[in-house]
Amino acid sequence: MSLRPSEALKSALLASLGHDLRTPLTAIRVAASNLQASWPDERERREQSDLILVEVDRLTRLFQNILEMARIDAGAITQDTRWVSPSEIIEAARSGVEPALRGRAVAVFADADRLVRLDPRLTAAALSQLLGNAAQYSPAGSPIEVRATVADDGLTIAVRDRGPGIPDADLPHVFERFYRGANVKDRRSGTGMGLAIAKGVLAVERGRIAAENCQDGGVCFTIVVPAEVR
Repeated sequence: MSLRPSEALKSALLASLGHDLRTPLTAIRVAASNLQASWPDERERREQSDLILVEVDRLTRLFQNILEMARIDAGAITQDTRWVSPSEIIEAARSGVEPALRGRAVAVFADADRLVRLDPRLTAAALSQLLGNAAQYSPAGSPIEVRATVADDGLTIAVRDRGPGIPDADLPHVFERFYRGANVKDRRSGTGMGLAIAKGVLAVERGRIAAENCQDGGVCFTIVVPAEVR
């Protein structure tokens, strides 16, 4: 059996990590050195400490993504379903990427009248990836919109940003591992794992995910999870 796909995956992962580990580690080293110096005043020390915490959080998310991808590959993700409201799922997802959303206006519209039976951990994990993606690829001052609706066959959650959109040629590939669009890959850090993880996690729930450009700008990602409803 050929090992080429596995080797290609490892090469892509190593190349991605080599780039995305370097930036936060360099920032942490510089900030830590500044804290040891005699020149910073109290305000500057807080700024350097905050910088270290931000970069440590970035590294934590990176390693969490690596572990999640490994669990998907190993088939080690299982479901634990329970009755939950859409707003609970959204709140859990926001908590998971709170540092990335800091300072962002997030407008939430959630169906409050019905409950769904699904795995809230898996659904929130996928939604966290979409929220983090929206925060990373849209302008800092632009809002992010989350809409959750419940129908007889399950839960639909849409995440809308006001970013640059996705080139048409890239749309069929955005959920592939390590794929990054031509309009962002040279200007923003990122491993290209987030959307692939969202797709893999949702697959455990027999859910699906899609992306489309909005006519007035930005992208809308939609996840649909089959579920009992009451």
